[in-house]
Amino acid sequence: MKKDIFKQTDIENWMSKAMQGKLPPTPQMLGTTDFFAQSLELMKTAQTKKKKSKNTFEANVFETHDEVIIRFPVPTESQLHQLKTSYNTTALFIENLPAPGNKQTVKLPCLVKRNSSKAKFQDGILEIRISKETEQPVTKIPIEVIKNKLKK
Repeated sequence: MKKDIFKQTDIENWMSKAMQGKLPPTPQMLGTTDFFAQSLELMKTAQTKKKKSKNTFEANVFETHDEVIIRFPVPTESQLHQLKTSYNTTALFIENLPAPGNKQTVKLPCLVKRNSSKAKFQDGILEIRISKETEQPVTKIPIEVIKNKLKK
């Protein structure tokens, strides 16, 4: 092997080519070199974006051994009376939330039983509980036996 296979200048050139366009903007472009000030600024912009998207719908889905629990906020009791909820074995459907005419679909983490739901509204949170499907239907598969006929 050659001794000078890895020269300092070659490594620097290679690194600059590899990193070209991949580095974040310099601190001067961000307006400050203070890490904490930059972090605070990023947090403020994230919070203002979250406040702007107030009309979005978010549901928390939990799974226990026996049931699936879906919780989501309903701002007023008048909105609660306009709500229409339904479900099938794989998803929950919510109409008129966060505004009239809106439709939401919440995917369920497992199969649930039909006609086994309960709902409670307390402190601005609607909680829907649906029992899990514990028995999986089993269908038998008939097997056809085909015998080869021997040629004579």
